[in-house]
Amino acid sequence: MKEKADRRVRRTKERILETLAVLIEEKGLNGVTVKDLTERADINRGTFYLHYQDKYDLLEKSESALIREIGRISAGINYTDPAIWDESTAPPEAAAAYFACLKQHGSFLKAIMGPKGDPAFQDKLKKLMIDNIKKAAGNQLPATFEYLTAFMVSAHLGVVQHWLETGMKEAPKEMAALLVSMNKSGPLKAGGFKS
Repeated sequence: MKEKADRRVRRTKERILETLAVLIEEKGLNGVTVKDLTERADINRGTFYLHYQDKYDLLEKSESALIREIGRISAGINYTDPAIWDESTAPPEAAAAYFACLKQHGSFLKAIMGPKGDPAFQDKLKKLMIDNIKKAAGNQLPATFEYLTAFMVSAHLGVVQHWLETGMKEAPKEMAALLVSMNKSGPLKAGGFKS
């Protein structure tokens, strides 16, 4: 019985989150109200307030859960180990799992990372990525570390955002391989441009 109730709660929360993504795309985050959410998701306000205090609580809980999930997956990638960026081998499983996670949450990510979404979410993602790179580098931080991470993180987020905006046509494994290739060889060589 408890499992059935848990499934029902999970489905309700997923419907609310999917509705939030649609409404952000339509109205922008600031224009979305709880009334909009409950009417569009076809739930009563009491059900919404059973899980969330307001739309900002919904946003914070949803973003935090996603950051934790991405953090758990990306912890398996050693960003500073050149061996994992060897193009002759398959990309790290964690890289493919990372893109699978992004695809699973694609509509929400596209909405909150888009122009009408939450700019603070990208800052949270950037911090997570920089922390992971620092952890992988240990005490071997180069003098140019801040520029290096700014380049890596911005390029990475640009690729992710483009993939989300264009409908995520490529499979997660393809995206992982593309990112590995760009990290290892640089974007020009990965794109097939001759020197």
